[in-house]
Amino acid sequence: MLHIKLLSSLFLLLMSFQSFATPFTSCPSKAFLIQQSVAQLYGVNLVTGTYQLLSDDLGTTGKINAFGFNFHDNYLYGWAYEWGTVGRIGNDFQVEPLTITNNPNTNFFVGDVALNENAYYVYRKGASLGLYKIILDQIHPDYLVATQIIDGASLSLSIFDFAFHPSDDFAYSVDKFGDLHKINVGNGSSSVLGNVGVTGTFGAVYFDVEGTFYISRNTDGQVFRINVTDQNPAAELFAYGPNSSNNDGARCAIAPIIDESIPADSDYGDAPDSYGTTLSSNGARHGISDIYLGSQVDAEYNSNVYPSSDDESNIDDEDGINYISVFEAGLDTLMQVTVQGSGYLNIWADWNQNGQFEDDERFVTDRQMITGTETFLVAVPLDALAGYTWTRARYSSSAGITASGGVSDGEVEDYRVAVTNNGYSFLQQTPYFLAFEDNWPAQGDYDMNDVVIKLQSSVLVTTDNKVKQLHITGELKSMGASYKNGFAIQLLGVTDSQIEQSVIRYEINGNSIEQDLVEGGTINSVLKVTENLWDYIEPDAGCKYFKTELGCNSSSTFIFTLKIPFNDAIPLESFPAAPFNPFIYATPNRYHGDNFSSHPGRGLEIHLKNHPPTSKADLSYFNQQQDASDSSLNYYYQNINGLPWALAISAGSSEQWFQPLESVDLLEAYPDFAPFVTSEGSTNSLWFLNNNAISNKTYQQ
Repeated sequence: MLHIKLLSSLFLLLMSFQSFATPFTSCPSKAFLIQQSVAQLYGVNLVTGTYQLLSDDLGTTGKINAFGFNFHDNYLYGWAYEWGTVGRIGNDFQVEPLTITNNPNTNFFVGDVALNENAYYVYRKGASLGLYKIILDQIHPDYLVATQIIDGASLSLSIFDFAFHPSDDFAYSVDKFGDLHKINVGNGSSSVLGNVGVTGTFGAVYFDVEGTFYISRNTDGQVFRINVTDQNPAAELFAYGPNSSNNDGARCAIAPIIDESIPADSDYGDAPDSYGTTLSSNGARHGISDIYLGSQVDAEYNSNVYPSSDDESNIDDEDGINYISVFEAGLDTLMQVTVQGSGYLNIWADWNQNGQFEDDERFVTDRQMITGTETFLVAVPLDALAGYTWTRARYSSSAGITASGGVSDGEVEDYRVAVTNNGYSFLQQTPYFLAFEDNWPAQGDYDMNDVVIKLQSSVLVTTDNKVKQLHITGELKSMGASYKNGFAIQLLGVTDSQIEQSVIRYEINGNSIEQDLVEGGTINSVLKVTENLWDYIEPDAGCKYFKTELGCNSSSTFIFTLKIPFNDAIPLESFPAAPFNPFIYATPNRYHGDNFSSHPGRGLEIHLKNHPPTSKADLSYFNQQQDASDSSLNYYYQNINGLPWALAISAGSSEQWFQPLESVDLLEAYPDFAPFVTSEGSTNSLWFLNNNAISNKTYQQ
């Protein structure tokens, strides 16, 4: 008996000692978030989603849930799983378990403290459970008495947290289906106000003093805000916060989410507010960190929208983006971006000048960068409106962000820019299939499938009928070559000096290629696409070639895109027509057959029939083997019977040209080709159509 009395006295002494934990000194603007199976407490800035660990040791070995802030005494309250009772937390971040009468003897994960009364409410679905009220007022006769308001079958909600509105005395929650519930805790009734358009487990929900409701989704940490008084309430993505499988939140609902009594800790843009700039418009904003654009970043409590600017009162921190050339509709412009730290870059432009940054107006998407400066090409849409407009750049460690909303780090910079539109239009040119036999000057197996490329092009034409820019897209359709070949295109009549080389856009398989596209050193400009097509192709297992053998259908791709701008527009009537002068050439320093005493390399060019070689071609290969070229008559790359080593097949009449199978002579696969050649094109002009082919001799997979 004495032993029991000593233990009881010790417990009361410990409880008495714990009860001296002091409350928080104020009603804080930051939200509290509790996570993990062994409770850890975080502070969350709802403005940006920035969070920090307040305590990883709350004096418990279990969870704390059903979390709420009590503005009547400035303590946090939650359900402490270790003791199965209410736990109180003061500014020492230690849990003080409280003994309650009529304990429901279960654990709760939904709860909050009311504002109109000093009472803690907890809820759990189930007939034997329900909604309970626990008085926290120490002078109340029912202090720490649990009273059931309604059972959990009569009030059956699939919710994970609720929060009390700062002025209307109701609790609100969003269930896993996205339905917004308004709960009368006085009698346990509830109503659905509408579906907010998002689903998930919303384990932490909060109010601010304006009555704006915030819900945080466990799986991705995204914080949404909701105006609960709207006739059709909708969830708007507001910030990117921390994610966890075990979330519960608490906040002093009578506090604003911006606390101007402490130093500002967020960066905002300054474009007009229609773009989403101020906090009330869910403007773009970033928590101040060591990740930013340019050389510096400043902080403000809220945005100073145009024509005001935070630069008037703070440092000029719009220094991350340098637009080197003007924005001209239909053309590309150069820009330089300087960043500090590792992150993702996103940039939008309001091309249609409707006062919004729309999803399809993002011209840089999640570009990974590290500290330093990079140069970008900006493709200005052909229909971009002339006049002044705005761009927005956001840099953050978070990928996938939108043009508005809060993120925990980085910086946003808005720029007012001018756009010109000179009424350009695109002229589509005839697409072609280009087919090459790479044994030249020998005829070889003449299967004409060593390199097959589909080429499509268009030109940007000025109002006075001049070419300002050339666009070319090519796709490798087959490659039956055992030799290594490069591919290039010569623009007859165009010199290197006419090309604005600094803003060429050159991509292979969607990746920007940094090496020079313009070869240089030729009389007519040569666009050297690649020195070795095999660098991008991997045949199927057991296959030797790419789409020339039955059962061999590799998923490899080689697609190139070129945008070639010109310094001065070139008259359309003198501009070369598609397919221009494409050619393959022997990859330097690689074997190309026994007909050559050494590797022929770049000097071995194979062009379309009667298309001239470039000034870098080795002319000594002409008239060797079966070649019967005659430069005096402008006859090139044909044998004595007029058969060519390369073909340009118009795709206007055929969506697909089926190349001969490996080692099948073109004349066998397409019998009408021989009379087409001997008649110099006057007969059998549609020799290349599928219905004129011997189907079992062509690749049609």
